[in-house]
Amino acid sequence: MTQSSHEPKLIRFGVFDVDLQTGQLHKAGVRVKLQEQPFQILAALLEHPGAVVTRAELRQRLWPADTFVDFDLSLNGALKKLRFALGDDATNPLFIETIPRRGYRFIANVTSVPRDFVERPEPTPATPSVMAGEARTNSALPRLLKSRAAKICAVALAVSLFIFASTQVWRLRPPSKTAAQVNVRSLAVLPLENLSGDPSQDYFADGMTDELITRLGQISSLRVISRTSVMQYKSSRKPLPQIAGELGVDAIVEGTVLKSADQVRITAQLIQGTAEKHLWAESYQGNLRDVLGLQNQVANAIAKQIQTTLGPRNQIRPGIEPPVNPDAYESYLKGEYLLNRFTQDSIRDAAEYFQKAIDQDPGYAPAYSKLAGCYQMLGNMGAIPNKVARPKAKLLVAKALDLDPQFAAAHAVRGWGLLEYELDFVTAGQEFEKSIQLNPNGVEGHHGMGDYYASLGKVQESVQEMEFARQLDPLALIVNTDLCRMLYFARRFDEALAQCKANLELDSSPRALWMLGDVYAAKRMDAEAVSTFMQALHAAKAPDSMIAAAEAGATDTGVKGYWKTLVRFVPENVANGNLNAFDVAVVYAYAGDTDKTLAWLEKAVEGRCYGIVYLGINPIFDGVRSDPRFLALLGRMNLSQLS
Repeated sequence: MTQSSHEPKLIRFGVFDVDLQTGQLHKAGVRVKLQEQPFQILAALLEHPGAVVTRAELRQRLWPADTFVDFDLSLNGALKKLRFALGDDATNPLFIETIPRRGYRFIANVTSVPRDFVERPEPTPATPSVMAGEARTNSALPRLLKSRAAKICAVALAVSLFIFASTQVWRLRPPSKTAAQVNVRSLAVLPLENLSGDPSQDYFADGMTDELITRLGQISSLRVISRTSVMQYKSSRKPLPQIAGELGVDAIVEGTVLKSADQVRITAQLIQGTAEKHLWAESYQGNLRDVLGLQNQVANAIAKQIQTTLGPRNQIRPGIEPPVNPDAYESYLKGEYLLNRFTQDSIRDAAEYFQKAIDQDPGYAPAYSKLAGCYQMLGNMGAIPNKVARPKAKLLVAKALDLDPQFAAAHAVRGWGLLEYELDFVTAGQEFEKSIQLNPNGVEGHHGMGDYYASLGKVQESVQEMEFARQLDPLALIVNTDLCRMLYFARRFDEALAQCKANLELDSSPRALWMLGDVYAAKRMDAEAVSTFMQALHAAKAPDSMIAAAEAGATDTGVKGYWKTLVRFVPENVANGNLNAFDVAVVYAYAGDTDKTLAWLEKAVEGRCYGIVYLGINPIFDGVRSDPRFLALLGRMNLSQLS
């Protein structure tokens, strides 16, 4: 099927113009980004409006005979993108009708206009002709655009159209079913697609995805999958029913984001997961300064479709969202993008962007909370001394809550500071509880509550909270790792072993291997423990001398010999920052040196090293648990009830 040379090059239907020569699609004068294959399908349909274009004809046009491709999957994906660009729906089509087992047909009215013909209104007495002496007749577009004044007018007109459109909200298609009819009780927001054509703008689309997740998470009776898990599906070609099954959700939200200058357009659709039926779709446009308001509109529209009971605040962020400085918002989104890489370097870079956002908009609460979280993480990693990091984090989170007392994530950040640094267990628990009340789907609140229960020795409650956090974020490495740790603390070693092995599919880092080795050691599986600890040493790129010594020690006396041979490497690794006081206490505990274990635990408590709040339940320290010095240490930490 080939394109006739006599066919017009400009085709109009509804508010759309299609230029077959340049391969461009415009809506109300604004270009709509469309990839080559979806455009070729549209061109084929427009060349034969009202007629059936078969799938075989489309295959011949899009993919030569010698091209290896999953035709059905590729064609369905291209059609999906085309329908999305047109705001069309396969169930209730406005433009493209599916003819089962045959092909597709373009059903809207189509008109054609030659490319060299542009209608222009008669100039009024107050509106002189564009060019002096020009007849008041139709003129050629190339000649018209040679006028500089006309160029300015054309740009102004396009901007005016975009700004006018930015105030509008339009329904793209009627729903085939309401969300209530399909009983939506769980939801995943897939990563919104960046339509700018610029990969450097991915951070903006990712940030918008995160904001929608956060806002929908305020619905108390709806389980919303967290960001970390859905980001695994960015650019995924998996069918939606498969994704819904893997995440265990009833429905999926997917959509696009287009940012142009200070304007932003969000398009979203709600889809029943298992049947892939469209339940709702809308598009919103507005000024970047009001982007939080746009996010609210989308989240509330979805909530309305779900027709479920909202959380204790009765609405998703009720009231009018304050304007956001666009530059500050961009800096914030760049910071989030880096923070989620979760390395020391990326967290440091993220902190710089959050600080920049604060400088650009001192009233922007989320930037303070995220910067506080950066300091806490860097302190836990030993990249910044806790005595420096924790006070900074405390001041920042206080500012965030002063600006927005209802900020759920900030309450969780405050809770971790109280728990891990100030050892104020009572108030920490209250902060985590407050975070959960404000955002029932906030992973931070449930994760923090799991840590809180574990510190008090309430290990079963801790496991329950971590399991709920994992339901919200099933692919999150940190949540799965901490669930393994809580099962280990609860002495549910078989379950911990299964969880640790599953974690290795997400992460094979030294940290994951050390945790697995701890579980093997607790189960008295010396051979497996030694083997895993050795894998961890190799993964950490330890010096050959250390690896050789560990192998020799393990050969003699198993796990204890392995650790005893590593004792001589402790001073060097403390000096270069590879080990903190708590890590050293672990080495001596495994090696069976009680005095040095307790001495280093004293230093760990003084330095507020990560892990000290679990001293009362950590199996590694069972060998010193009855020592009066250990009991006194727990008393000083307000954990005497665990002695």
